[in-house]
Amino acid sequence: MSGKEKRINRAYIREGDEVYLSNSIFSERCCDELKEMDKHEIIVKISEILGPNPSNLRLAEEIFEEMKFEIARYVIHHEYCRNNSIRSQLLLWLDSKINPDNAEKLSCFIQRYLR
Repeated sequence: MSGKEKRINRAYIREGDEVYLSNSIFSERCCDELKEMDKHEIIVKISEILGPNPSNLRLAEEIFEEMKFEIARYVIHHEYCRNNSIRSQLLLWLDSKINPDNAEKLSCFIQRYLR
């Protein structure tokens, strides 16, 4: 670890306040549980917008699963990136989640012509 890095709670913070959560203080099981809790809260909010019918919870989950990467891409592109820099890896990853066929074509193109 260089002088520009600090180790805090097993998450690394470098100059510029970048945090790498791959070395999180939480166990994998705990991270999975937190993920599911966050997902459930979003699904409940979508369900509340749809109305009081109990079947809306299932519909809300379908909407969440269908739209989560598009929403993430929108927020990163139009809310976060306007004032902050972002790594192209994240944008390419989001695009691959939204359009897996296009991502495969791009990957083949890069391997064939740009390497």
